[in-house]
Order: sequence, then C-alpha cells, then structure tokens
Amino acid sequence: MPNDVKNNLVTWYMCGPTVYDYSHMGHAKCYVVFDIIARLLTDYFGYNLKLAMNITDIDDKIIMRAKERNLEFGKLSRDFETAFFEDCANLGVRQPHVVTRVSEYVPEIVAFIEKIIANGFAYESNGSVYFNVIRYSKDEAHTYAKLSPSSAGNLELLAEGEGALTGEGAASEKTNAQDFALWKKVKEGEPFWESPWGPGRPGWHIECSAMAGAIFPECPIDVHAGGVDLKFPHHDNEIA
Repeated sequence: MPNDVKNNLVTWYMCGPTVYDYSHMGHAKCYVVFDIIARLLTDYFGYNLKLAMNITDIDDKIIMRAKERNLEFGKLSRDFETAFFEDCANLGVRQPHVVTRVSEYVPEIVAFIEKIIANGFAYESNGSVYFNVIRYSKDEAHTYAKLSPSSAGNLELLAEGEGALTGEGAASEKTNAQDFALWKKVKEGEPFWESPWGPGRPGWHIECSAMAGAIFPECPIDVHAGGVDLKFPHHDNEIA
C-alpha cells in the first residue's frame, strides 16, 4: 500500500551506478529485475509510479580513474553515464522519471549535513565531517545497521565504504572508529566545493539520503532499491 493512497502514488528511489567504468552483468541483473517490478506496479496494478535514480559522479574511484586517463572527472563520469543508459535501453529497461547527479546537489547535501550536526549526530574534525555512529546507536529512537545487524562494527567493510582516497590520518580525526565521512576535506588534485567546514566534497553515504530528501520532500519513500552487495555499510548508513 503506497504512502500517498489518495493519488495512488508510489515513490521509488533507485540507488544508481557509480560511473567510473562500463556496466557489467551485475548491473544488468539489478536494473532488469527492478524494471520488471516497476512494470508490475504500473502496468498490472495501476499505480502512479515516480521513480528517481541517482548517478554518483563524485567518488574516489572516479577521481582515481580520471587521473589515470588525464581527464576532467566530469567528462569521465558523464561518458560512462551515457554508456550506462545506452546499456539500459538495449536491455529494455525504462528510463527513471528523475535522474539526480551528486555534482548537481552539493548545496542540498551541505544543508542536509548541517541538519545532522544540529541534531547532534555528526561533528566537524579538521575540515571533514563525520557521522557519530556510537551516539546514534545509543539514542533509543534509532537503531544502527538495520539491514545487516551482524555487520555493525565491521571495520573492514566500513573502511571499504570510506573509499580508496581516504587518508590514514582520517582515523585520528574520528571520535569512534565506526564513524563515517559525510564531508571529506579536499586533498591536492581533487575536485572540491565550498562548505561551512572548508573546501571538500560529499562522502558517499550522504549523497543518496540528501538527494532522495530533495526529490521526495513531503512524503516517505515507498521503495528504496539498490545492489544487495551494498547493504552494509552503504544502505545502512543511508538509513542512519
């Protein structure tokens, strides 16, 4: 049953690709399956579906690949985004109604981080901002790692989620080892945007949360979809 029963509206946020390379069979399986479910919702059950998909075009992998090829990061990400949607079309996967790109939502992401800080669940440290996992977990209104409780505290998975360009000094900036970056202080040669904490770029996990909130500001999201391999830490951190 959709949240907006009156308008028979189903809101769906799809976690899209990080466009640093061509798509693979895992992407094909993921988006074909979700497209079948979307078609059932609209063509069989008659729901009014609004499907938003993000494109992660700011990421450690993109920055590294762009440097390898001596390309501007925006050029590399847009080329692979085009290739991704061409692959989807060849597979018969319908286009989302809304496509959001991280590079186009940085002001919204900054505002979202400011609200988390105001709520007491994030802090600035040396120009970066981190989500305070321990404080969040101790709050009786919240539960951390809802999708994969057994993974909570898995520092190997958490480190992988922070990205390959996360410096060794980041560990000393955190209040707790489990904390994850919402805003990353710029390092030499990286793209950056201005923020209240200094120049930098968004952390991976905050991106979808902020963009979903911008696209669906007045109603809960009925469906959130993405790769099962990203259940923790990415999707669990999104929920937090």
